[in-house]
Amino acid sequence: MTPPPDGSQPSLTAQDIDAWLLATAEKHAAIHRKAAHRCHEPHPCEAFADMSVLLLEVLEEVRVMSAQLRLDGQAARSKGKALCDHSNQLLKRSAAFCEYLAQFPSPPPEAIRQAESQMLAIFKHGLERKDEREQ
Repeated sequence: MTPPPDGSQPSLTAQDIDAWLLATAEKHAAIHRKAAHRCHEPHPCEAFADMSVLLLEVLEEVRVMSAQLRLDGQAARSKGKALCDHSNQLLKRSAAFCEYLAQFPSPPPEAIRQAESQMLAIFKHGLERKDEREQ
């Protein structure tokens, strides 16, 4: 999981991390077997050198993952801040519009009913005239 040649940091998934952990565990087991086998030899240095290399690889991978998590966290915080700012703008606009609408009182229910009746009458008469023209 080293960075791509272009220097960008790939987004890590749970599957990527699981695959890396499995590969590291397999390397560890192989090196451990080698060290145990050579334990009786006078120079088991190769196994310890391999363990040292593995440790350095692990540390580098952890550094890369940590850097990626920091970048992802910063991006999430930036997006969250932008969403909060946008939400605050919408709330202010909504409050201003409510204040604007407050200067226009709603008509009384009777006036609404009367207007609806008039619209219904216009609609009915329009249909009746259409029927008369078709006959």
